Amino acid sequence: MSRGWDRVYDDADYDRRAYLGGEEMIDYLERFCDRFGPFEDVVSVGCGPAVVPFALAERRPELSITGLDAAERVVADNRELAAERDLANLSFAVDSLPDLDVDRRFDLVYCAATLYFVADAERALSSLYELVRPGGTLVVNYPNERTREWARDHDDEKRVDFSLVAAGDNLLSRERIGERLDAEVRDYWTAVDAADADFVSPETPMVYVERPAGSE
Repeated sequence: MSRGWDRVYDDADYDRRAYLGGEEMIDYLERFCDRFGPFEDVVSVGCGPAVVPFALAERRPELSITGLDAAERVVADNRELAAERDLANLSFAVDSLPDLDVDRRFDLVYCAATLYFVADAERALSSLYELVRPGGTLVVNYPNERTREWARDHDDEKRVDFSLVAAGDNLLSRERIGERLDAEVRDYWTAVDAADADFVSPETPMVYVERPAGSE
């Protein structure tokens, strides 16, 4: 699933930043936890440099937080940094979509700026939902037709490979997500009062899906 990320992270000077929305994403996720929790454990899939997981672990020491990423280098760097900051509630592992080698479930599954680089986005979506404990929530952003237009228009400006999106090979829609998961899909940006943020646009859809408490 790396789609160029291994190359980015092999450079020791890579930026530690949230690739969608910047550091505002920290406040938005914390707001979501306040409004839709309580959550005991969280997994960030495709976490990259894990800006959001690190901040959440520092602000919420009662939360158990796991970060998963396909790039071994960034996982190793994240582990080292978590140890330096003495964040015992934060752990990392190498794993990648569309199939995940995880044998547990979480109250909150969070996946941002990751499905762009997965060829089988629908299968990845199902894998993410399988990680959600009954009564828990999936938060995910995804590429759609508008993201495809953006990828085609800005191809020369990107450091990583958005060719799957540009070719239309892994596009989703809110309707298709609902059909695939057989669940109601709601807008994440609206839920965290971010709908008017500068980076929120038709190219950056993000939704949440609550898994029924009685489901298997």
